Amino acid sequence: MNGELLLIIVAFFTSTLTAVVGLGGGLLLLALMTMILPPIAVIPVHGMVQLCSNLSRAWFGRSELVIGLLVPFVVGVILGGSCGLPVLQSFPATALPLPLGLFILLLTWLPQGPATLKLPGKFFTLGLVNGFITLFVGATGPLNMPVLLRHGLSSSQAVATMAALMTAVHLVKIAIFGLIGFAFASYLPLIAGMVISVTAGSWFGTRIRRRAPGDVLRWVIKFLLTVLALRMIWMAI
Repeated sequence: MNGELLLIIVAFFTSTLTAVVGLGGGLLLLALMTMILPPIAVIPVHGMVQLCSNLSRAWFGRSELVIGLLVPFVVGVILGGSCGLPVLQSFPATALPLPLGLFILLLTWLPQGPATLKLPGKFFTLGLVNGFITLFVGATGPLNMPVLLRHGLSSSQAVATMAALMTAVHLVKIAIFGLIGFAFASYLPLIAGMVISVTAGSWFGTRIRRRAPGDVLRWVIKFLLTVLALRMIWMAI
């Protein structure tokens, strides 16, 4: 089995995981992609696939969306991405594995903290941070889920709303990588196959969300992410 076919198959399962537990699948897919794709292609190709994964998940869960949170977040994402563009142009792709591995470890094991978080403009600020750092680390979803849950959203509302938020993040990221000349066309067959897989995974995961053992799956994701992140760090040093 070649690497690209493996990514297409894995994309279904990671998308299903995210649809069930709300996060982790995108990070897991990103970590696996670093083992198969050249560093320069990992973030933009992952962004294109995750755009479709999150868009489909938001659509399948549209009845649970909390629309009012989207506008300040999207404005922040656009501004953050614009600020990150000049930095990205001088960022060496070969430097990706070490910060990405550390970032994945941090997000996997960082405690959630207080049960509530009341800050003025927090969704604008969250969008600003997402828009900037997604250009360099790819998957920022785990930053957002704790904020949504502390905002009083139910699990289903949080999953659907975060999918909509991440759709905006990946859309801005794709636009920026297009502006700096990334050749998406070179990866279209892989992207197309993975898009079909993640869309099917979103549909399947949404259907089984209320019956799946979410807590068990979260620990499985944590274990896999830790192993993959440590491998990335080891390879980088």
